[in-house]
Amino acid sequence: MIRLAALALMLAPAALHAAEPVTLPTGFDGSYAVEGLTCADDVGRVDVRNGVMTGAEFAITVTDLVEYPGEPDRISATLWNEGGGGAWEDSAEIRRLADGLEFSYPDGSRVLWARCA
Repeated sequence: MIRLAALALMLAPAALHAAEPVTLPTGFDGSYAVEGLTCADDVGRVDVRNGVMTGAEFAITVTDLVEYPGEPDRISATLWNEGGGGAWEDSAEIRRLADGLEFSYPDGSRVLWARCA
């Protein structure tokens, strides 16, 4: 009975976990402030390093990405999100802008992160 319960937990969507991070292309790593907050605000600051984006209350791991030939500032990424007591998979097109990152999600929403100096 215990083995069946363990198997059920392993197969349940809530039991999924992030794969190893996929490193982002050159120039995406750095420190950012989420939209509406400043780099001086610890709650709004996000550090992007080696395929993991870590904020005060969340972590996003890039688990897969597609690069576009001739467009070094644009990728499509599969993202494993953890925060608010939950975890889920998502995807976004991420563009590197002169002053930050823009995330465009399949539902049409967009989020901007400003690069910290």
